[in-house]
Amino acid sequence: MAGIIDRQKGIVIQSPNISTLNGLPLRELFEKEFGLPVVVENDANTYAYGEKWVGAGKDLDNFVLLTLGTGLGGGIIYHGDLFEGPVEIGHMTIVPSGRYCTCGSYGCLESYASGRAIVDRVISSLEKGAESMLTERCNGNFYKVTSKLIYETALDGDSLSREVFREAGHFLGIGIANLINILGLEAVIIGGGLIGAWDMFVSELEKEALRRAFKPLSTNLKILKSSLEENAGSIGAAGLLLKKIQSGTGDLA
Repeated sequence: MAGIIDRQKGIVIQSPNISTLNGLPLRELFEKEFGLPVVVENDANTYAYGEKWVGAGKDLDNFVLLTLGTGLGGGIIYHGDLFEGPVEIGHMTIVPSGRYCTCGSYGCLESYASGRAIVDRVISSLEKGAESMLTERCNGNFYKVTSKLIYETALDGDSLSREVFREAGHFLGIGIANLINILGLEAVIIGGGLIGAWDMFVSELEKEALRRAFKPLSTNLKILKSSLEENAGSIGAAGLLLKKIQSGTGDLA
């Protein structure tokens, strides 16, 4: 589940991008429907565990996983195990008094580095008269613009489309520098729907992260692409379930 959850009660506390689920007793509903024990976990956490279990992080003990999709999620593997906190990395403040975010705050990282942020940034620029191939490709209806279309026009050399990906990398780099300084990471692994545009934002991300983070903490840092792609969350959920069964802990003991 995307958002903040109560693991003990199996309740969705707050899901910024799916607000209709706030307060939903998810475990109770699923157990009633399927007649089986249910464990509720944050989707980015399962993604992170999947990368640790069989993915790009399997040989690492301390890393952060960022999922770039409609929003921006995060999971932390610390000392080889999943950190079971809220880890709402997308909602760290990156620009004081910045853009409004769906969580109700302003200037969140997610509002500058996510699929929705990229689309919003492009639409705003087009409304102000910016020149772009996108104007023709959406037949002048700016609200038809999608992150996929922006990516395609960026591949064709459109300057606005390329710029918004570079801008997303810039803000991601700032956020990652903060995480490096706090956690002393071995790596940051990036996954989600936007990694198809990896080459368009990663150099700006690396430059900004290394420029801002403490040198002793960032010198050997790795910026890695997810190796599990779209199945990572499901794989990680399976891994966490097996771990609970094998350890005899939790509701599945």
